[in-house]
Amino acid sequence: MAIFESTMLFLGSIIGAGFATGAEIITFFGNWQIPVRLTATIVGIGIFGMITLEIFLFYPRTEQTVYKSSPKISKTLHIGIVIIYLILYTAMTAGITQITNHWICLISLLCSAIFALSDIQKLTRLNTIIVAAIIILITSTTLPRLANFIDTKAINWKHTMPTIYWAIMYAGLNCFMFPELIIANAKRHKRNTLLWAGLITAIFVTFLLTIILITIKTTHTETDPMPLLSAVPTPITTVIILLAILTSQYTALFAIIKCTQKIFPVTKNKPCVTTACICLIAFIASFYGFTHIIQHGYPLIGAFTCFYLLFAFWKQPWRVSHQ
Repeated sequence: MAIFESTMLFLGSIIGAGFATGAEIITFFGNWQIPVRLTATIVGIGIFGMITLEIFLFYPRTEQTVYKSSPKISKTLHIGIVIIYLILYTAMTAGITQITNHWICLISLLCSAIFALSDIQKLTRLNTIIVAAIIILITSTTLPRLANFIDTKAINWKHTMPTIYWAIMYAGLNCFMFPELIIANAKRHKRNTLLWAGLITAIFVTFLLTIILITIKTTHTETDPMPLLSAVPTPITTVIILLAILTSQYTALFAIIKCTQKIFPVTKNKPCVTTACICLIAFIASFYGFTHIIQHGYPLIGAFTCFYLLFAFWKQPWRVSHQ
């Protein structure tokens, strides 16, 4: 049960507005045919994603060591982490506005704030229910339609390598949503539990990503803010996207709050004020537009993740026991 709950928590942090709408998929893989996208994505998510998770599993156990050895660099990186999570949170907020209106957006911000201020156990239970429903809805909505979307064009293998590069960036983007959740869960679960949860998460993400990649035709351009909704225009698709946005909203906000408290310990005394300020910033920044945030912000997150992982790997005291 612990593995299942952790898996749902990790998936909830990934399946957000960009993933559920297909917008981030178009941003990273829109210039290549579907067969090449699938090949490169499975390689990128499967290999790089698991390496990322493995490093992040070690990192929480040695976080204090890293702080002591390089406090200034660590603080700078945590500021970068807050900015990255804020971009993700803003994208979720803009996604709500894109589908509905600003009033619904404000309600979603309020809900995410309430959930994010809960403890990790309550957050996990909530995700277990919502994410399981999202997976069932995505599968039941898209699988019967796949035959209409499969691209039968010849595969142009010369584009495979650059697509693998973008797949690595994409894997970095999604795996970067894990660290604070892993740190919070490390106190409650054994390392093997989190490792199995990470493996199952990678498999589920690849499965869902494959379905969405096939469903979104190559004719969809980067100007379409909701390519999956355009490909499968049903009320259920809208529900999927809204639920997915909500799960990523409160998990991203949870991570922002925890990281901010590490940088500025004084904020621990006033979590509600901190949360209100973050929500206000995200709401104002969301006016930049969902599509623009995905196109310009998400590749930046992927690149930052690679840099962050190199630093974590460099500072990792491998002599520390795995247990």
